Amino acid sequence: MRKLVALLFILMLIPGCSNYRELNQLGLVIAMGIDVSQDIDNGYRVTFQVINPSQLSPTGVSTGIPVSNYTAEAVTLVDAYRRASNIIPRYNDVTHLSLVVISEELARKGTGLVFDAFERGKQAKSTFPVFIARGTSAENVLGVVEPLESNPTKSVGSTSENNQKIYGISKTTPLHEVIATLSSEGKDLLLPGIKLNKKLTSKNQNDNINNIKPSVIEVSGLAIFKKDKLVSWYDGEMARNANLILSEIDTTSFPLPCKEKNMTLITKRSKGTMKTLLKPIPTLQVNIAINTEISEMNCTKDLTDKKVLTDIEKDLEKEIIRQVQRTIQISQGSGTDVFGFGSTLSKENPRYWKKHKKEWNTIFSKAKVEVNVKASINDSGLVTNPYEPK
Repeated sequence: MRKLVALLFILMLIPGCSNYRELNQLGLVIAMGIDVSQDIDNGYRVTFQVINPSQLSPTGVSTGIPVSNYTAEAVTLVDAYRRASNIIPRYNDVTHLSLVVISEELARKGTGLVFDAFERGKQAKSTFPVFIARGTSAENVLGVVEPLESNPTKSVGSTSENNQKIYGISKTTPLHEVIATLSSEGKDLLLPGIKLNKKLTSKNQNDNINNIKPSVIEVSGLAIFKKDKLVSWYDGEMARNANLILSEIDTTSFPLPCKEKNMTLITKRSKGTMKTLLKPIPTLQVNIAINTEISEMNCTKDLTDKKVLTDIEKDLEKEIIRQVQRTIQISQGSGTDVFGFGSTLSKENPRYWKKHKKEWNTIFSKAKVEVNVKASINDSGLVTNPYEPK
């Protein structure tokens, strides 16, 4: 009798196979592009990028483009997902969703509660990154296949990851962080932008793949949000500096004047901290410690002289202070605190925050900015002085 009870207990623990599906029955949705609807008032135009899982199997056929885009319009995302079953010939599985792209047009109108469906849904995870399609539609961004990557979703992920490792603009933000920021006080949203470097010359993707100068997905700045609406952009070094303030930089480069030429210092480690001071006037303080090495020099300097190195460090500190001050002033001009000084203030001075949090954006816009940088050169490269052309 005991053996029979034990056997029944074990059988109860074995999961059923009611949800089991063969690979050739699935259409894995790996990316979603969300645009403003062209035909429905206050609706969405949603592009589902579906990968054919049979091409991922060891015996699958690997010819052709391994993804297809299907577009559906509806007043809600969930309705669009279900309406897409009209055109997607396989069961739409979103458990492998790894990218969401929102158009700049929709972001400027306001995202509202567009992320609710992802947070509430039981299938999709909330760890995938969110990007803003800049100056174009999300549908267009997801419609370009490049020669070096197998599909647009992979291109967005690998390009942004590569940029973040080498220069530091495109720090990816997972969906759960996006929702947490939108739901919090004292910090506004900052999201990476992507765009096409140029229009496709042909609708045939094979032409783009075989083109020596193909249309590719390009990392393009950071979108500055005020609550749920995109209001401005950080570009180039300003976007990099925003991540420097937030301590999200692995390594980056700073060119400096060197007589009539230039030199380049690359950072190896950096750490930024923020502080708020209320007296004598509200002040936003940023402290940055940075270790660098000299990686390029197009002029002659004696790098064995400690004073020369100290002078370069001081020049670098002045340049970073100038750039960081300008970066914070852009955020102040937009009246949006993307660095979270308000959140810092709420911890440092909760009484003041409770009394003034409703007027924080105004206080933030008029606050004094104080930037302190400590730069150190730890390495001058493999050569002490540059070669001299004869």
